[in-house]
Amino acid sequence: MKRNLLKFFLIFLGLAALAACGGGAPQISGIAAVANFETTACVKAEKTIQIRNNDSEEPQRVQGVHFEFGTNDFDKDGNRPETLVEGETYFQFFKVEEVTVGNVVKQAVGNMVTEMIMPPGGVMTVKVSYNPKVITKGEAYHNTYLDVVLNGPKLGVMQIELRGKAPTALEGCGTTQGDLKKFRVDKVTIKIEDKDAEVPVQETTDITETFQFGVEGDKALIGKADFPSIPIDTPQGAVSADLEDETFEGTFDGAKLEFPAVRLSVLGQITVEGKLTTESVEVTAPDGTLSATGSALADGKMKLVFGSTLPQNGLLQQLQGGAIVAEIELSETN
Repeated sequence: MKRNLLKFFLIFLGLAALAACGGGAPQISGIAAVANFETTACVKAEKTIQIRNNDSEEPQRVQGVHFEFGTNDFDKDGNRPETLVEGETYFQFFKVEEVTVGNVVKQAVGNMVTEMIMPPGGVMTVKVSYNPKVITKGEAYHNTYLDVVLNGPKLGVMQIELRGKAPTALEGCGTTQGDLKKFRVDKVTIKIEDKDAEVPVQETTDITETFQFGVEGDKALIGKADFPSIPIDTPQGAVSADLEDETFEGTFDGAKLEFPAVRLSVLGQITVEGKLTTESVEVTAPDGTLSATGSALADGKMKLVFGSTLPQNGLLQQLQGGAIVAEIELSETN
């Protein structure tokens, strides 16, 4: 197995600055650099990108660091579709790990870090990773665009293209290991409690994707492709929640199943973390409290429950700080 790769390069903000029309704040535009990765599929490679504020007098505000929407979604064959299809499973091969300025370190949430200030002459360090699930062939590569959104005094979006190649793959890469337990999804019930919004209980019975997990002894393993996309109606519109693109480990004793901490992602920008279990969950959030009880596998039937606090993310608007639980009713198919 290859060791994780850690490399860095430095970008100066001034190199991409363009004079604003008619004067005013300098504008940032276009691709400032290209970062190349090479690894084995299912082995994470990391790079550290350093961006320097070359202004010796003014601090630079960075409003956000994230991927250009739609450029970090790959299908099961490693292709990036022009449009995303509802119900399909997509993988994020690239990841924003963390952003650092001086002693301030912010871990990325949903591949996004917001509000960093670079002091005059200061450096912002962005740690990114590449962990593909399929190989690349010949001269082909996976790529995405990292946006660094500047909001004063320099304005605009600096883009860094990330390119990844994976000529080989680990054995079993892209598949869940162990004996697979497969289930049909009979019903999903979503409950959201928030003092600032009234969200009706939602029930869905037409999910065609299956739920499955691998079993090795008393260990349970689940990956993104094993978990169905869960539809959720919010005051802002309908969205889908998907398991994040990694393998989560839990326990299974033949009846009771539990994953102590799994992460679900919405739009690649909102992440909720909680327990997925056949026992019970209770969520006490700033703006609401919810609980749910599952049931262990018996006579081919099982009910999983998941619970989490909704994060402080502006995309959630009035649902920030609320509680969410999901009940997933399943029937065994093997």
